[in-house]
Amino acid sequence: MGFTDTVAELIDLLLENEKTKILNLTIGYRKGRLRAFLIPRWIRLPVNYVEHLGDPDKTIKPGHSDMTGLIITVDRDIYEFSTAENVSEALSYVSSSRDDLAFFYDRLSAGIKDADERFEARFPGLPEQVDGLWRRGIENGFVREECLCGLETKTFLDGLIVVQLNETRKSIVSNKRVEKRKKGDEECPYCIQEEGREDMPWNGYVISANPYPYSDHHIILANPEHVYQYVDRDALQVAVDFVTSAPEYLVGYNGPPGTTILGHMHFQAATRTLPAEKARIETLASDGDLFVGELSDFPSRIFVVEKEVNLS
Repeated sequence: MGFTDTVAELIDLLLENEKTKILNLTIGYRKGRLRAFLIPRWIRLPVNYVEHLGDPDKTIKPGHSDMTGLIITVDRDIYEFSTAENVSEALSYVSSSRDDLAFFYDRLSAGIKDADERFEARFPGLPEQVDGLWRRGIENGFVREECLCGLETKTFLDGLIVVQLNETRKSIVSNKRVEKRKKGDEECPYCIQEEGREDMPWNGYVISANPYPYSDHHIILANPEHVYQYVDRDALQVAVDFVTSAPEYLVGYNGPPGTTILGHMHFQAATRTLPAEKARIETLASDGDLFVGELSDFPSRIFVVEKEVNLS
């Protein structure tokens, strides 16, 4: 089957199960190895944050960055509550349990099958194109560069948990707007042309800068149609094409749906490293250059599909 088919099969398997269908995904190509981090969840919000802070909006909201160990918040009280113990409890709570994942372990015990696959950097000029789009977004004021300033950071568990406080974003990101979108009172921002936004058609998707970035070169890859947030094999191939053409980036998927772009299929990408990339991996199944493993000693339950890939 190979890398792409194996990832697609495992995603389908997780999405079909009630206790694993809230799926986060991160795709990256580092040092000749193509990796997919599969992160199944059963619930959206961690109970310890909600109970302590008394507000379902005063919490971490486990997207793919949170679940891979990078917690970003705009509220100081959330930042201060985010100790190693509290973050670990939160991520473990929202993760699908080992009992709920029994079917997944059973599937992997049957083995996997590698295949000859040809991977290539299909879009060799992509990094320069995206860099130009990002810089123009900053120059024309569409990208709020102040979102990347004034960060406070603390690190736990030898770098496997990183918590960032960015109070600058608090005045920019409105929870009320998210609620309005949920009710249909505000149009999807990717179905309208936001002032100052530059769209770059690419590989059946549209690339644009995130106006409120979490990290450097934070961009959005959006389906040109208002289709529901759901990752299938075709969407997975888009993510693989991106990271093999621009290996400085990680591509992430939160679903379904995303927090701020409700009901519109999209990926996020940025030039960053996530804490989970440093974690030790316990192999569950392997064949040839392909293996599937699970992160050990990590707060979230994360499965990794990995293959050694030489780009042609």
